[in-house]
Amino acid sequence: MFDYSKKVTNFHDIHVTLTMSLRRDMKSRRDANKKRIIDGLDILGKPSPIDWINQGGYAQQTMTQPPEGDEDSRYDIDMGVVFDEADAKTPATTKRWVRDAIAEKASGMKNEPECKPKCVRVVYADGYQCDFPVFQKCSGLNDTHELASSDSWVASDPRSMNAWIDERVSSLSPECSGVSQLRQIIRLIKYFAKVKAFKKSRKFPSGLLVTALAIENYIAVEGRLDEAFRETLRRISSRSKHQAVFANGIQISDNKDTERLSRMIESAVESVEHLDNLHDDIDEETARKSWKKVFQHSYFDEVESKSASATTNKYASAAAGALGISSSVQAERAAAAVSGLKSSGTMSKPFAFDDESNDSQ
Repeated sequence: MFDYSKKVTNFHDIHVTLTMSLRRDMKSRRDANKKRIIDGLDILGKPSPIDWINQGGYAQQTMTQPPEGDEDSRYDIDMGVVFDEADAKTPATTKRWVRDAIAEKASGMKNEPECKPKCVRVVYADGYQCDFPVFQKCSGLNDTHELASSDSWVASDPRSMNAWIDERVSSLSPECSGVSQLRQIIRLIKYFAKVKAFKKSRKFPSGLLVTALAIENYIAVEGRLDEAFRETLRRISSRSKHQAVFANGIQISDNKDTERLSRMIESAVESVEHLDNLHDDIDEETARKSWKKVFQHSYFDEVESKSASATTNKYASAAAGALGISSSVQAERAAAAVSGLKSSGTMSKPFAFDDESNDSQ
C-alpha cells in the first residue's frame, strides 16, 4: 500500500481528535452542570449524589471533531450521577430530581433540561450537549450500580466499560512511539461514521457501537496508521449487519441497529475499494484523491506553500514546545496544520495536537 501514513496521522491530529481548548471547554461545562446538580438538589431539598462517573467518549479519549461542513453539530459529554440506593426512588422520580436541579440553576441552554429514557439531557444553544445518566448504588458484596432506564433500574457498570477500552488499547496497540494506535483508529472510524452519516443524512451506529466495532475488527500495523485504518475498515466491511456487537462481553446492539450497521458496512465497502487502488507504485496525487473520497475533507485538497509552512511552524513550535513535544513531531504536525488553517481562513485557532500524551480522557 502506498505510504500515506504521515498525512493520515496529521489529519487525525488536526481535524479528528479534539483540540485541548475544546477539551477544556467541555470539562468546564461538565463541572458547571455538576455544581448545578449539587446546588439545585440542595435548594429542592432532595438527597445529594454520593458519586460521579465519567463515561462515554470523553472518559475513553475517543471523542472527535464534527465533519467539515457540520461544525454546529453537537459535542456531547456524559457523566453519571450516583445516588445511594436508600435515597433513590423510582427511576423516573430520581431522574426528575436531576432534571429539576439543573433547571433550577440553568443558564445559556437551548431548551429546558429533558428526561430521556437513559439520561437527563442538557443542550446548549451553541451545540454542546451534556448527558447525565442516573444511577443508584446498591449495597451488598459487590456494591453494584443500576441505571435509571425508562421505568426500570437496570444493572450497569460504566467504569468497567472504560477500563475494558483502556485495556484493549494498551494490549492491542503496537509498542512504538508511545502512541496508542488503536485509540487513533477508534477516533478515525468514529469520524468516518460521522462523515458518512452527515453526507447521507442517515443514522449510523452510536459512538459506543462504532468504538466496539473498531476494537472488534482492529488490525495493528506498526508505524502505518493508514494501513491499519484500511485493514480495520476491511474487516468491518465483511461483517454481517445481523451480527450482534459486543463490548466488554455485553451485547450493546439491538434491532434498531441493524440498518444503521448496514449503512456503516456499505460505506466501509465503498471506501475500502478506493483504498485498495493505492498500490506502492502510484503517485501521491492519486493517494490524496483516494483519501479525499474516504474522509471527504478539504485537508486532502490543499497543497502546502512555503510561506504558509513558515507561519505554521512559528505558531506550532511555540505551542508544542510548551507541551514538551519533540522538534521532529513539531515539524510533522506543523506541515499538516497548514491545510487546516487555510481551510478555516484563520491563524488564531488552537492547534489540535494528539491527545495521546494525556491518555486519560
